[in-house]
Amino acid sequence: MLLNDLRADASLAPYIHQFSCENDVCVDFDPAIPQEDYLVVKVDDFYNKLGLPNTPKSPDCLIVQRCMDGRFHWHVVELKNVKYQSELDAGDIWDKFHTCLTDFMSNRFRSHFYNENYDFKLRLYLVAGKVNDNFTKNFKFDFLLAMRPLQFANKFYGVKPENPNPLVRTC
Repeated sequence: MLLNDLRADASLAPYIHQFSCENDVCVDFDPAIPQEDYLVVKVDDFYNKLGLPNTPKSPDCLIVQRCMDGRFHWHVVELKNVKYQSELDAGDIWDKFHTCLTDFMSNRFRSHFYNENYDFKLRLYLVAGKVNDNFTKNFKFDFLLAMRPLQFANKFYGVKPENPNPLVRTC
C-alpha cells in the first residue's frame, strides 16, 4: 500500500509527519479520518536538507490520504502567512508546485507516484492569509486564474485557493 511504502522509504522517513503547519497557517484534518489513513510529506524540508547549490523552490507539503474505497487523494499545499496580498508572487508559487510535480513526484519518487496500482485524485492548494492570535484576514486569489496550468501524469491542474486552516475531509 502507498502509505506503508512511503513510510518505509528511508529517504522520505525524516520528512513524514501527521500535521502540516507553517508560520501559524495549518491544514487541519477531519477527526473522522483515522491517522493511519493519511500522512504529510514535508517537501520543502526535503529539498532544504539536500544541500544543493541552488535549492529549488518547493511547496510546504504533500498530503497523501487513503480513501475508504482504496483510492487516494494527494494534496500538494503551499502555506503562506503574509501581511499583504501583494507578497504572494504567482511565479514563485508556480515554481514551487512545478518542482513537486516534475521532480519530487515524477522523478525522485516516481516509483511511488507513478504506480499503476494506485488510483488517485490530485489537488494543488495555496493556503494563504494574514494570521495572528486575534484574527485571520483572507485574500482574493484572482491572480491564480491567470497562472499557467501545471502538468502531472498527462493531466493539467490549476492551483486552488484556500483560506487559512482548511479542513481535509473524508473522501
